[in-house]
Amino acid sequence: MKKAVLLIIALFCLQLQAQNVDIFQQFNGRYDFTAFGNTLNTFENGSGGNCEILTQSSADYALAGGQTFVSAHLYWAGVGDGDLNVELNGQAVVAQRTFALTSGTGLSYFAAYADVSDIVSVTGSGTYTLSELDLTAEIPNFCGNGTNFGGWSVIVIYEDLSLTLNQISLFDGLEFVSANNPSLDITLNNIDINTEDLAKIGFLAWEGDAGLANNETLLINGNLIDNPPLNPGDNAFNGTNSYTGSNQLFNMDMDVYDIENVVMQGDTSIDISLTSSQDFVMVNNIITSVNSEIPDATIAMGAIGVICDDNTIEVPYVVSNVNSTAPLPANTPIAFYADAVLLGQAQTVNELPIGGFESGNIVLNIPLDTPNVFNLRAVVDDIGDGTGIVAETDESNNEDVIEINQTEDDLFLGDDVVGCEGIPLTISTGIVDVNFTFEWFFNGVLIAGETGPSITVSVPGNYRVEGSKGLCFIVDDINISFLPPPVLNSNPDPLILCDIDNDGFAEFDLTLADDIITLGNPDVTISYHGTLTDAELDQLPIVGPYINDDIYLDEPITDPLDPLYGTGGVWALVQSTISTCFEIVPLALEVRDIPVPATPAAPLRECDDD
Repeated sequence: MKKAVLLIIALFCLQLQAQNVDIFQQFNGRYDFTAFGNTLNTFENGSGGNCEILTQSSADYALAGGQTFVSAHLYWAGVGDGDLNVELNGQAVVAQRTFALTSGTGLSYFAAYADVSDIVSVTGSGTYTLSELDLTAEIPNFCGNGTNFGGWSVIVIYEDLSLTLNQISLFDGLEFVSANNPSLDITLNNIDINTEDLAKIGFLAWEGDAGLANNETLLINGNLIDNPPLNPGDNAFNGTNSYTGSNQLFNMDMDVYDIENVVMQGDTSIDISLTSSQDFVMVNNIITSVNSEIPDATIAMGAIGVICDDNTIEVPYVVSNVNSTAPLPANTPIAFYADAVLLGQAQTVNELPIGGFESGNIVLNIPLDTPNVFNLRAVVDDIGDGTGIVAETDESNNEDVIEINQTEDDLFLGDDVVGCEGIPLTISTGIVDVNFTFEWFFNGVLIAGETGPSITVSVPGNYRVEGSKGLCFIVDDINISFLPPPVLNSNPDPLILCDIDNDGFAEFDLTLADDIITLGNPDVTISYHGTLTDAELDQLPIVGPYINDDIYLDEPITDPLDPLYGTGGVWALVQSTISTCFEIVPLALEVRDIPVPATPAAPLRECDDD
């Protein structure tokens, strides 16, 4: 943002301090803006010596049919160093950005900002109250020169699909005009105007007085701006609210002006000039809406591989056209740099619609004299010398940067591992390139003969690997520990069910064997499998009730060495949750016939001796 401020300061005045009004956020789409807010003053300051200030005030907000809420931006301001903690409809709001100003009289003023989209989006239309803005202790120090004030405003961005594609630009800061600083020039940059249709501009200003109109003017692109009778040309900042038509917004202005005949097609900036030979006026934010059809190219690189002896890297990237109001043309150039040295070039293939993106890859050769550590820069809309060929909504977001280290890279052997005593673990780098050479270390000591990309270990400790290939050096380490396997019942009694209809099949609830097998150990999980192979591979677990496949015996086993020989059953896979240990336990299942009584039964006889 370029800006020129003319300061005319009397020799006896203190040094003036302010914060330049500059671009803050932009919104591109079928968007427009509105605002609501209120003053904390009950009268215009200096009115009959009145020095009253409120700690809260309210204002109404509503969107019309067809308008959809996008975001809300709260500004509040007052005297002194600032109250940066307020409430909006009872919800706490803390300043996210602050602005400070010291006038020619030596008095200080503040403004603050917070995004309140979460509050407004949920609450919707209704009455909003800003409270806990307590300036009562400071106000008496400002009544003498008539600059006692406080107030708040919320700017709302909304979408309306009936609108043209617009660019909404929100500028903020804290600058002033007064008798000590009678003129202020502000240039609003980063604006692209396709047509002047429906162009408008809004101001949030503090401390303007309706009763002071000494050489007070507002000019935009050299044109005197007014909106009589609410905002006459010689008293633009006069305590008014253009959104509601009120002239009772004491010591603050929320004004919006039509600038259709002020800006021109092709303009990329708007010049604002304010003058005042008496009234002290602070500009806090300016918001513009102009018809704009323009793309916005951004680029993001993906993960970059290791640079080794061939000095090449493959760079994946994505070009996007998100914050835009027009498609990004095909063949938009892309340049890749090592710091400031051009490495290679590419271009987009397709026209990217609004919100669209395109992926690509490029192989770059890294010159031998490139520093070991450098910034890889990808710049979209760059012909290779920093020059762009596409007009964009934002010319400052075309670059992505990744730091490249040619001498070292993490292998990510993985997280530390807790193994099972008696079962060796294999640690692997995952590298299959035969041109790499490796050295492995155990607790810092070289392991003789271990030169491959992986190693099998059975002793706890720290294992480190160093690999090299040409210029490339890679290193990583991992801690290995071993725990004994959990204590289990490896020979549980079979689950037995009576066969009600004696057809040889029954429905087993296998979970009845959980505690029998695990002995109630909370650090294990258990699953059941129909075959030993499925248990070994931890696949096809049995879910829900289990019905045996064969009459009486589930898959009768004929191998005398099998734990389930001569019977049938399932295999329980018991796995530790704190180590890699696991056990497979056979669980026999039996289906027993219900005995059938002989019919008829022989009678029982006893002799009655007496």
